[in-house]
Amino acid sequence: MIQASRKRLRGFRRNEDGMATIEFSFWFPFFLYVAYSGMDLGLLSFHHADLERSLDMTVREVRLNRLPEGEPEWTHALLKEMVCERALISECSEHLALEMKSIDPRVGNELDPDPFCVDTPATIRRPEDVAFEQGTSNELMIIRACLEVSPVWGFSMMGDLAQQDPDGQWELHATTVFVHEPFGGSSDTPTTGTSEGTEEGADAS
Repeated sequence: MIQASRKRLRGFRRNEDGMATIEFSFWFPFFLYVAYSGMDLGLLSFHHADLERSLDMTVREVRLNRLPEGEPEWTHALLKEMVCERALISECSEHLALEMKSIDPRVGNELDPDPFCVDTPATIRRPEDVAFEQGTSNELMIIRACLEVSPVWGFSMMGDLAQQDPDGQWELHATTVFVHEPFGGSSDTPTTGTSEGTEEGADAS
């Protein structure tokens, strides 16, 4: 009885049937995970490049003071609309936030190190502290955009590498610096507030 059991065990050990299936079961989930992560990485790179391109094109219009017809001045709502018109991103206006302020090249003041996004908690940055200044002629300006996009696959490795908001969306940041042309800028008075507050102020005016 014992010898028969040993014989069967030796036969089972020497049998290589199903080896390919075992290897496939071990490696296929890994390759699938890498493939899905590659798709998320491609989408993230596309959205980031698209955001930077749209912001640069919009800043060119601001720098040259090319206001759209019927618009009296540059506002947060107007810039957001112009950026989203040039971006191939769904629900852009609902997930985009902008900051713009003048900077002194001799002092080197910059924007807050914590970017303001649509879902930024008040404990990190309060909406009323977000600056949006129109700037004046020959003034050095810095503008930063924060766009929140949803990943295609929530379980890919990109979810751990990319900066995310509390809802699991990626935060994409784009920053650029420009100088108003001599005829650029429409106001010396900075306006401060979130997109909602700025848009309400523009409507009231």
